Amino acid sequence: MMRPVERVLSAIYLEEPDRVPIGELGYHATKRQEITGSDDLALFVDKLDLDIVPVSLEYPKSELDRTANRTGEDTWIDGWGVEWRRKDGMDWYKGPGLKDIREIETLNPPNPDAALIDPVRALAKRFKGKRALVGTLTGPKIPYLARGIDGYIKDLYRNFDLAKRFMDMNTEYDIESGKRLVEAGVDLIAITGDVAYRGGPLVSMKHFRQIFVPAIGECTKAFHKLGVPVVKHTDGNLMPIMEDLVSTGIDGIQSFEPEAGNDMEKVKAEYGDEICIWGNIDLSYTLTRGTKNEVFEKVKNLIATAARGGGFILSSSNNLNHYCKSENYVALVRAGRQYGRYRSTD
Repeated sequence: MMRPVERVLSAIYLEEPDRVPIGELGYHATKRQEITGSDDLALFVDKLDLDIVPVSLEYPKSELDRTANRTGEDTWIDGWGVEWRRKDGMDWYKGPGLKDIREIETLNPPNPDAALIDPVRALAKRFKGKRALVGTLTGPKIPYLARGIDGYIKDLYRNFDLAKRFMDMNTEYDIESGKRLVEAGVDLIAITGDVAYRGGPLVSMKHFRQIFVPAIGECTKAFHKLGVPVVKHTDGNLMPIMEDLVSTGIDGIQSFEPEAGNDMEKVKAEYGDEICIWGNIDLSYTLTRGTKNEVFEKVKNLIATAARGGGFILSSSNNLNHYCKSENYVALVRAGRQYGRYRSTD
């Protein structure tokens, strides 16, 4: 029987492991608590015997001072110019905090050197060589969060040089953050930050190729030089941009939101020999409102479509969110084990 880290890397490199790997880019604390009685990530991963442990950099309060840029009792603007709201124990995106693209000249974003790396090292010490440690990065979303997607689209037309400089700042930050995760022991990097919605790319194809493709490609090249594979996460309809995403050199794509019109049969047929496919059990119904039997059926059909020949990782179409049914996620894991075996492990 393969170790989980071997199983995941085998799938990332388009090989057939002993069975389909299972795991997410995030497991919400409330779901960990419901399923295991504790919000401890390591305990949760061990309890469900998952193949993937997601990790990310954390910052001390001094680096994310919420009082200096407070806009209300429970709202603030962070160092990137993104406005947040604290509600029900969670931080929620409230909207853009930069009113003018020229404000990037005075931004004071978090310093990767100030990140708290010890929590990542602790998980690496526990799981390195056993389960796959996935380092998650912000990805190319800071500019459109800080300016709002409408504002950033206008920037691309009205002030392209500054809009590109903002994305370049984001990319440099991701690369420096990723280097620290690699040094701490992660096995692969996941670049988050959606680049599409249900209608297609967030911006025009011209600007997608001018701004987003280079941002993803530069990160991928940097981490490949360090010997680490790269996966891109994004929601939305990816069919119009699959060729462009593959051209960045990434090793896999995670999500493949079913409700956005992603054709898994076509993705497997046309790109299955170029990238690892990671996803795509629906969060809009199956994992949130469906029955356990419906989860089993969806997993069975997905594995039959996307797992043949290897190069597939089973997960939700985003991550284990707080609104998922806990019993349905456990059903996903069990169904993956039941239907995802490539060969006998006896």
